[in-house]
Amino acid sequence: MIRVGVSHEVRDRMKQALRRARSREIGGILMGQEVARGHFAVVDFSLDEISGERAHFVRDADHHRQALEKFFDRTGHNYQTFNYLGEWHSHPSFSARPSVTDLHSMQDLVDGERDIEFAVLLIVKIGFFRRFVSSASLHRRGQVPEPVELTTN
Repeated sequence: MIRVGVSHEVRDRMKQALRRARSREIGGILMGQEVARGHFAVVDFSLDEISGERAHFVRDADHHRQALEKFFDRTGHNYQTFNYLGEWHSHPSFSARPSVTDLHSMQDLVDGERDIEFAVLLIVKIGFFRRFVSSASLHRRGQVPEPVELTTN
C-alpha cells in the first residue's frame, strides 16, 4: 500500500475552497513529491471552482495543464522527485468515497495514451464539526483500484 501525506496547509487551503463552493463540487489535480519509495506528499494542487455542479465535476484540462507547468518550473523540472500525483475533487453532498463514475474516469486516465503509470484519486468534503474528511484510491494500468493510506505531514 502506498502512503500519501497531506499537510495541514494543503488541507486548510482545500477547506477554504470547499467552504466557498458550498454544495457545488470542485476539484483539480494533485502535484506531489516522492519522499520515500511508496510514500508521497501532496505539495500543491490546482483548483477549478467553476466547472462543478451539485453532483458532478469534470476539470478543465487547459487550466490544470498550466498549473502543472508552473509547478514543474518551480521544482526545476525534477520529474523523478516532483510530478503529477493524481486528481482530487469534492463530494459535498455525498460520502467522501469515489463513485463508480469516478473510478471509471481514473481507470480511463491511467489506461489511456498519456503514459501515466499510476494516479491517486483524492475525494474530500467538510464533515460534521467542520472536520476535513477524505479518502484516496490508487489507480494503475490494468489493475483494480486499491486504497491509499492518507497521513498528515
